[in-house]
Amino acid sequence: MTTAQKLLPRYLWAAEGQATPIAADNLVENRYHAIAPQLWQDTKPQEPPEVLFPLPSSALAYAHLYPYKLHLPQLYGFCSLKQLASDEAMQTSQQVEVLLLENIPVDSEGNLLPSLVDAWGKATALNQAYWLWQIINLWAPLSGTGVLSSLVAIDNVRVDGWRIRLCELIPDRTTPMNKVTLSKLGNLWAENLSNIAPEIADRLRQLFSRMQAEKASLRDASNILNRIVLEESTQLPLTWEIAGGTDVGTSHQHNEDSYYPTPLELVNDSCNRKLAIICDGVAGHEGGEVASQLAVKLLKLQTQALFEDILESREIVSPEHICNTIAAVIRVVNNTIAVQNQEQGREKRQRMATTMVMALQVTQQIQAPKGDTSHEIYIAHIGDSRAYWITPDRCQLLTIDDDIATREIKQGRDVHWRSLNRPDGSMLTQALGMKTGTAIQPTVQRFMAMEDGILLLCSDGLSDRNLVESSWQEHASSILKSGTPLTEAVQSWLALAHSHNGDDNISLVLMSCRVSPTNFTAEWVPPAPKSGALDWIPKPKYPREDMIKRLLFLGGTIGLLASGIIAIALMRPNWANNWQQQLSPQINENR
Repeated sequence: MTTAQKLLPRYLWAAEGQATPIAADNLVENRYHAIAPQLWQDTKPQEPPEVLFPLPSSALAYAHLYPYKLHLPQLYGFCSLKQLASDEAMQTSQQVEVLLLENIPVDSEGNLLPSLVDAWGKATALNQAYWLWQIINLWAPLSGTGVLSSLVAIDNVRVDGWRIRLCELIPDRTTPMNKVTLSKLGNLWAENLSNIAPEIADRLRQLFSRMQAEKASLRDASNILNRIVLEESTQLPLTWEIAGGTDVGTSHQHNEDSYYPTPLELVNDSCNRKLAIICDGVAGHEGGEVASQLAVKLLKLQTQALFEDILESREIVSPEHICNTIAAVIRVVNNTIAVQNQEQGREKRQRMATTMVMALQVTQQIQAPKGDTSHEIYIAHIGDSRAYWITPDRCQLLTIDDDIATREIKQGRDVHWRSLNRPDGSMLTQALGMKTGTAIQPTVQRFMAMEDGILLLCSDGLSDRNLVESSWQEHASSILKSGTPLTEAVQSWLALAHSHNGDDNISLVLMSCRVSPTNFTAEWVPPAPKSGALDWIPKPKYPREDMIKRLLFLGGTIGLLASGIIAIALMRPNWANNWQQQLSPQINENR
């Protein structure tokens, strides 16, 4: 365990109810202090807990659902308890292994966060709809691992600001009476969430009724809630300030990082305030600098077409469609780099490769009573470049590194705290240019900015050695409370990283989000693009269903960067449509 982890209290959840009878203030196994039913504190966090391998079946769901750690707890270890046998006449005891979970919904003092029911009545319409949308979008992954019951245990669903979090994963029972259905979820919501914000009350009650009557599918529920979320978000007076920078470090002759936007691009480019990219050329791979620069250029060009298509759409474009399109764009960029590797005879560690993290602030035209422009943020990444959401009181890592440590956790061969100490744990399992075709699995997620905060994108030159986790409070306070210009905050963070992680290149982009009207007078907004700046971009001529095909063609032809192999492949009839059909299930599974 790292030093930072040792200094912080470690609060745990004793799962599945075996520990419920243990009263508060008891010390379990001379180590775990019971604070409340099932809520414990590890009094010896410097010592590794008991871990069982292979993992028992009750723990496998936590491993397989690790990519959803923003909402779900993680397996920490096990605690052996003696329990009285069910046959009291025998008066015998049996050993049970209690799952101990970390990353649980508690505050810094160890207090359990409010349940959905407790938080509901005081929440805004946007919060209410967004919480329900998150629950619906957890349905598929939890169903696939047999733990849907986690969503219908009302006290198990907790609220942490904008996001939904679960205390534990509850295994499903196989009897028909206990089967979890949308109808059961609709009943639960109708009975417990009566105090609905007036502006959305009729629509939510209609949705609950449709769910109860089994007239709503999972897709219907998601679409209805998404429309409400987007309509309510139009009332947020959202503005962004953006700044970025890079530092070569102390041990390098050249910088393999690339980022967007640079200060000059902020003034002249059309994507300012809407797009941020960090690409980090993979160490040990020749041409990392070329790969990162190429990736930034291609991503920038192709996302401009995406922005235009969404703005001109007369219908709401679903988060699923946008995520799939962004993932397809990333695959085009990957294949462009990969084909250049093949043409140049680059193999293994000679291949050009780069990590990538990208944030897009997407605007849709919504016909709503109090506004007509919605705001969504999509975050995509491959490799170990990261995205953090930072507010005055918390720092949330939004991405999960594509490395061996993560792979071993997802496959149930390791736990999070132990994987941090693996000698090979930080080795990447994917990056742009490493592989071709559908072997690349980008992660794309939708995020709604509903409070003042900072979106930080960075290369591992900043995130290594937990530097973000140990320094975010000072920088968040200076930006959000003291009004420090983002450009100064960028330079301050670069200088800090240079002194702590100077053995690597360092890059970051800060996007400061403001939704509080009182902050607008101090808000600096980059100048609008000059007239005609977008004239060279072709206007959409195709229906939205063909967007991916158009982007694939564009990626194969711009700047003569793609080879004849890609050009021929892109011109084959139905090639793009077939690719999309193969691609979408993999992306959905990855999400």
